[in-house]
Amino acid sequence: MDEKAIYNYCRNLGCCVACCLRYLGIKNSNAYANPTNFALKFQAEETLNKASEDAEKCTGKIIEDLSDAVNESQSEEIKIPDDISIENTQENNLNSSNTINELSNGLEVFGNGCSPPSKKLKLATCISCLGVLQEFTWQESINMVKEVLDKKGYACNTFACALSAPIATMLRERVITLQLTDEFPGYDHNSLTPLKEAWKWSFGTHLSRHIHKTLDSGAISPLLVTLNIDYDDDIQELEILKKVSPQLFEERSRQRRRFATEFTRRSVEQALETATLSSFRAAGDALSRVSSNAHCVSVICTHAPIYVCGRYVKLSRNLPQSPWVLDGKRVLPSSVQEIIFGPIAKFYNFSYVDCEGRLKFIAAGREDVDVRCLGDGRPFAIEITDPKRELTSEELNEACDRISTSGEVVVKKLVPINREDLALLKKGEETKSKTYEALCIKLTHSKHDDCPPDSPITVTPTDLQLINDYKESDDVTMTISQKTPLRVLHRRPLLVRKREILKMSAVPVPEHPQLFRLFVRTSAGTYVKEWVHGELGRSTPSLGDVMGSRVDLLALDVTAVHLQWPPVKE
Repeated sequence: MDEKAIYNYCRNLGCCVACCLRYLGIKNSNAYANPTNFALKFQAEETLNKASEDAEKCTGKIIEDLSDAVNESQSEEIKIPDDISIENTQENNLNSSNTINELSNGLEVFGNGCSPPSKKLKLATCISCLGVLQEFTWQESINMVKEVLDKKGYACNTFACALSAPIATMLRERVITLQLTDEFPGYDHNSLTPLKEAWKWSFGTHLSRHIHKTLDSGAISPLLVTLNIDYDDDIQELEILKKVSPQLFEERSRQRRRFATEFTRRSVEQALETATLSSFRAAGDALSRVSSNAHCVSVICTHAPIYVCGRYVKLSRNLPQSPWVLDGKRVLPSSVQEIIFGPIAKFYNFSYVDCEGRLKFIAAGREDVDVRCLGDGRPFAIEITDPKRELTSEELNEACDRISTSGEVVVKKLVPINREDLALLKKGEETKSKTYEALCIKLTHSKHDDCPPDSPITVTPTDLQLINDYKESDDVTMTISQKTPLRVLHRRPLLVRKREILKMSAVPVPEHPQLFRLFVRTSAGTYVKEWVHGELGRSTPSLGDVMGSRVDLLALDVTAVHLQWPPVKE
């Protein structure tokens, strides 16, 4: 493959230097950081000689007019190339290579001859990238990025960048690769370096110096800067595809309800897959000259979510896990979630509305409002969306102290985790087991009681033995069937769920002969309250079935959630 011939063919079409390198399949990031110097070896010898002659003739006049242009700061189109320093040139230190580099770049800075620049420098826009890879178009984008970053105030020292380019660049790339394939039979159109990659290596490197952050990959840096770049004639230029691929767009037109937008990236990709050079030539000029360069219309800067986790102990019997709102009115003034969110929100200066949108509470299940969660507590995690910075270990410790002062919730430790660790928490919702302590009351005599019907109801040694002997081995489980409890039918589907009672034991309550304490370990998702009293036969077999009497529950505590949390880091 004749690389010089391909390079100069692309230059003659009107491609910028960076796009010429792309069509050559150059994947070297350094090439796009300084494309003009890198491309010297591909340029035809006569081009270099002409550039050298033009440079000698025009240098003096160029510097004079550039100086005038600098003083005319009102002109928005003035652009002094990075490679040219007025001060150094006036001292006769402008070497020929820098001048050749600028002039060989399609004379984009000074025009197509050696006539001196006007006060408004008119620069040639690339016919392929529409200016996306040309430095003279970047300042507006850089200013917009800086404005957003200054407003958000991220503390991150690295960044990754992403590009939403005009769809018309896809059309133009396809036409050029078809022309190259036709002109150079050995040319591989699949070798084209994607515009987004070349842009990251060129614009991203340049942007790094202006925002004082290190450019990194999106897989490493949590800070992503996304630029949306539009081209005024985008839709107009894509109209040619209706002639190139009429069936596709006729079908989309008939299904307007399904395809609200006529030209999407996907539809354009489909049209270009089968397009040929002859079909383009028959349809018209797909590489019309560019009247104006593409321009940045918006910048979005986002920091990847960060995650912290811990376990909460709930001491109150009047506190829901999340805000309890019915018919637009709060039932209770606070919740576990809000108490834990409070200190986190203060560190980020989040308002109440910010908390709703940028803090997410993720827990391994939940307990009812009137159920305490004791022992080591329930595993949970917090997702913080688009944070300005990561919390320090000192701040996490301070958050724990503030949470615990509520008197209702205690969090002993908060630690950072990765998104992947959440899988363990989610899995734990289905696979973990929990241990409960319940205060139960015997409501009727059991069939085992040997006493008059009107005698006081008491928990007998036989009752306790029936419970304690029911589970003689850890290898034996009680499988129960539970219909969705009536109290949660408004938010859960009506199903019959199989659950397991893994272990249970009971002890009497001194001075309260009708009461007993039950200790039970169950599989995830067991409705313990309903299992105790049976809920009119909706949960079978129940604890009452084991004892042979009616039983109810007065108070319930979660004493252990059997899940390794926080995750152990190797």
